[in-house]
Amino acid sequence: MADEETVIIGAGPAGLACAAALRASGCRSIILEATNKLGASWRRHYDRLHLHTDKSHSALPGRPMPAGFPKYPSRVQVIDYLESYARENNLRILTDKTVARVAKKTDWSVETTDGDVFEARAVIVATGLSRTPIRPHWAGQNNFPGNIIHSSEYRNASALGAGRILVVGFGNSAGEIALECAEAGLDVAMSVRGPVNIVPREIFGLPSATIAIAQQHFPHRMVDAVNAPILHLRYRDIEELGLKRSRQGPLTTMIEQGRTPLIDIGTIAKIRDGRIKVFPGIEMSDGANVFFVNDRSVEFDAIVLATGYRPSLEAFLPDLAERFSNAGKPARDELQPGKDNLYFCGFNPATTGLLRQIGIEALQIAKSIAATTRAQSVSSGRS
Repeated sequence: MADEETVIIGAGPAGLACAAALRASGCRSIILEATNKLGASWRRHYDRLHLHTDKSHSALPGRPMPAGFPKYPSRVQVIDYLESYARENNLRILTDKTVARVAKKTDWSVETTDGDVFEARAVIVATGLSRTPIRPHWAGQNNFPGNIIHSSEYRNASALGAGRILVVGFGNSAGEIALECAEAGLDVAMSVRGPVNIVPREIFGLPSATIAIAQQHFPHRMVDAVNAPILHLRYRDIEELGLKRSRQGPLTTMIEQGRTPLIDIGTIAKIRDGRIKVFPGIEMSDGANVFFVNDRSVEFDAIVLATGYRPSLEAFLPDLAERFSNAGKPARDELQPGKDNLYFCGFNPATTGLLRQIGIEALQIAKSIAATTRAQSVSSGRS
């Protein structure tokens, strides 16, 4: 059994940022990482992934991204940044430590699957929203002759080994995978079930995240109303392309429903020129034939499910149902929902950039833990 001031679960950007912020506040912490390396989610992403927010708004607390990085760093560059961030902040990370249970006793007890137990005054859950892939099912799916993979398993277009590709979903992974496959000369279609929001990566040469930061203190519905004419002008034809426009704007949809818009880096242009076809939701499949809800059917060789993830916090939080009523995760902007030194970092998608949001949350959490630690020290001294 080990005693720690703070145990952090997960060595992704959120876990590293929290540990660095705590260290800067004079507080000790240890990070438990389930895999054998930090930044696991970035390592499993597809090859061509780049940040959708510019590097100036994507750094973690205390260390800007290198000047030599491009405006939108690649997946490999982000991994390099995270590794150097951990080294330069001298962070304590234990790898291959899968957390099995987090429970409140006098302090917090964190048990791992290999039998280790860590007692801590505070615990930070930094496993994020993308822990377990969501894999939808439809009638006839098991008889599809080609590969059906989740976007978490996708690496690049050539690795698919197929010519006719169906990408299910319309988030950022779906848009970028479909775009890459189209650029590789494959026959690509997207299955889009519901209404969508689309935001360009840049507007008038400015990153969308920069604009979102400038607007962040205004009510989200007001921001959507102000931005609507520009977005409508840019994407006025999307319903002609087979997409259904969301009645709510991108910021409202993100804040009220937790759904992120598609950050367009070229996908819509490929839909416009016919290189990417759009179909509605899947009804069923029969062999290689996929039937859509509009009664059309098309044959495909492979299907990529870009259908998102779930946080799966129930895997180690036995009181999850009692603790949260918000679909198994903390409500928006709740960093310490129970006010009991159990914190959550990285669970708030933001149009201003997730890495930037993680940095803000990490500093807030570190400030709270440092204040609690000082109060406990004063109380112990008086007693």
